[in-house]
Amino acid sequence: MTNFLRQINLIQDLSFKLNVSKIDFIKKFSENVDRSNLSFDPFEVFQSSSNHYKGNIYNNNFELQKRKKFFDTNYPFAKATGIFTEENEQLDIKVEINGFRKRMIIFFGFISIFYLIFFAGFFFANDNIPFFVLPFLLIHMAFMFGLPYFFIKRSVSKMAYDLERDFHYWIIKN
Repeated sequence: MTNFLRQINLIQDLSFKLNVSKIDFIKKFSENVDRSNLSFDPFEVFQSSSNHYKGNIYNNNFELQKRKKFFDTNYPFAKATGIFTEENEQLDIKVEINGFRKRMIIFFGFISIFYLIFFAGFFFANDNIPFFVLPFLLIHMAFMFGLPYFFIKRSVSKMAYDLERDFHYWIIKN
């Protein structure tokens, strides 16, 4: 499944190097990321913080996600997990950005069953349903499956761009 998600760009891998020690990176990460267990919090938009990310950092790895903001149209689906190692005063960071959550399987399963029932009802009805319903149903199905895909894909690519940019900015700042 993860190979398929990588092919359709819902999981993306990043790798880059920073000219900073591991201890300094952990310190900068802790300053710029709010501690969180990354679980669902419906009242997160009402919490104030100057940090753009929430997550955790450990000795050799981290996990983070963008904070949800009030009236933000770019819903942050993506979650980044990374591993970092120090080699010759350089920090090698490998990050996996995953935009697909397991709860989306339930959504897509429910939608698939919904359309399966409607298509079966359309074909087994005794000419009581007008023909324009079929094209409308196909267009509606394309939107219901396509829009979440494009939102998640955009969230993953935006997270990849923002993460690399922000890591470099954290190191340069101060």
